[in-house]
Amino acid sequence: MASPEATGPGGKGEWGGCREVVEALRRLAGSRVAVFLHQNPDGDSLGSSLALADALRRLGAQPTVVAEDSFPAVYRFLQGTEGIQKAGDLAGTAFEAAIMPDVASPERLGASLALAETIPLWINIDHHGTNPGFGHARWVDPGRSSVGEMVLEVLWGLGVPISLQAAEAIYTAIMTDTGSFRYESVTPRVLRYAAYLVEQGVNPAKVAQQVYESMSASSFRLLAAALNSVRLEAGGRVAWLAVTRDMLAAAGAQRSETEGLVNYARSIEGVEVALLFMEEPGDQIRISFRAKEWADVGRVAAGLGGGGHRRAAGATLPGPLDEAVRVALAAVMEHLNEAGPAAAGEV
Repeated sequence: MASPEATGPGGKGEWGGCREVVEALRRLAGSRVAVFLHQNPDGDSLGSSLALADALRRLGAQPTVVAEDSFPAVYRFLQGTEGIQKAGDLAGTAFEAAIMPDVASPERLGASLALAETIPLWINIDHHGTNPGFGHARWVDPGRSSVGEMVLEVLWGLGVPISLQAAEAIYTAIMTDTGSFRYESVTPRVLRYAAYLVEQGVNPAKVAQQVYESMSASSFRLLAAALNSVRLEAGGRVAWLAVTRDMLAAAGAQRSETEGLVNYARSIEGVEVALLFMEEPGDQIRISFRAKEWADVGRVAAGLGGGGHRRAAGATLPGPLDEAVRVALAAVMEHLNEAGPAAAGEV
């Protein structure tokens, strides 16, 4: 096989930031390794984890992809999802290493954290600016569109053959975290990497159809209910919607089926910030924030104890729902008033 320098479309040095992680992974041959999905896993979490697990098997390791709970059914077309195991079923299993792709902080593992804390070696690959830099080996780069593109560089660094299974998983990670290559995080490098993955056999039409055109009946019912809850604030600059436990039950849907709902509110003309409020167990309200052009919702979420990116972030507040809506909207309004497009330098 050609060297990664020759194989990678960016040329030698473009993927050099992953050296520490690559060296740690090379030492895992023969080891039992847990690859952790974060809470409410998205396409980047799933695609990155599955690709890493495939590479680890090729290195002679024994990887298991671990989830706190369920994941969106639209990703079941990815090879390897059938082997994902719940953390609660792995209690007492001795793993030598834990890999945490797309995990901005240990708390993002949710109930899986108890298992992770029994593992002596942590390896973290992430692109969130709020990441404190945890893990014994880590690579954190907020300038990346997705962890998927970082994992591709890790695989080049490892020198393992990139299977069609891994290529499809990485392409899915990049595609979903860039909003189908629509977000400002898309760079020439991202498009070169996508082209490379297509050259390895990935079918973009197939992946897009599986992710965006394979909605279950329960997801469709939930979407209808959520859209009926949409409200506009601040003269149309803010839109929010909510998913309650009753709505989930009526639709026969799982929490994992809420992925992407916030983007419908973001798509409304004139909206700069969109929010999705989701009732969680324990009277907690999970909030997803999205911004369109200039708002920094990562800053808003951080002020509420959460975090994320400038255009996509999240936080969790205590219930009830009405109070969480009031608190979050107040924080968003304060940000919009203080940091308008002129203050953000984006007009």
